[in-house]
Amino acid sequence: MTGWIADFMNHPATYLKSGWVQISVTNLIVISLMLIIFALAIVIPFPHGKKKVPGSTKETRK
Repeated sequence: MTGWIADFMNHPATYLKSGWVQISVTNLIVISLMLIIFALAIVIPFPHGKKKVPGSTKETRK
C-alpha cells in the first residue's frame, strides 16, 4: 500500500490512560459515534401518518 493510508497504518495506536482505564483514541471515537447515533435514534421522532377514525370526518394523530 502507498499513500497516506499506509503511512497512517504504520504508526502505533495512541492510547489514553486514566487510572485503570486505558483506551485507544480510535476506539474512543467509534464508541462516541455509536452513542451519538443511539441518542439521535431515541430523540428524533419517527414520522407519524394521520389516521382516520372509522365513522368520523376528522383526522386524528395517534
